[in-house]
Amino acid sequence: MVVAITDVAIRLGLVFATTFIFAMVLMAYLRLKNRRMLLIAAGFGVFFVSSIITIPELFNEAYAIALEENVHLFIHLIALVLILLGILKE
Repeated sequence: MVVAITDVAIRLGLVFATTFIFAMVLMAYLRLKNRRMLLIAAGFGVFFVSSIITIPELFNEAYAIALEENVHLFIHLIALVLILLGILKE
């Protein structure tokens, strides 16, 4: 399996961006300690974990996770619903 350097660079760039956003939201939750920020932080945490899980498959085929596109979309749907619930929480 040959992976282009651009694929690796783009994936790592997106992981670093997700990490930065998750860290900022988590720090905001730790400061405010309310349920609204907890839901938003959990949503970004799901994005963060899913991005970390898919990195090793770039470097070694043995680590390839057989995630279908529907499962990938379902994981993102869960994260977006958590973020939406956090935003709409009164």
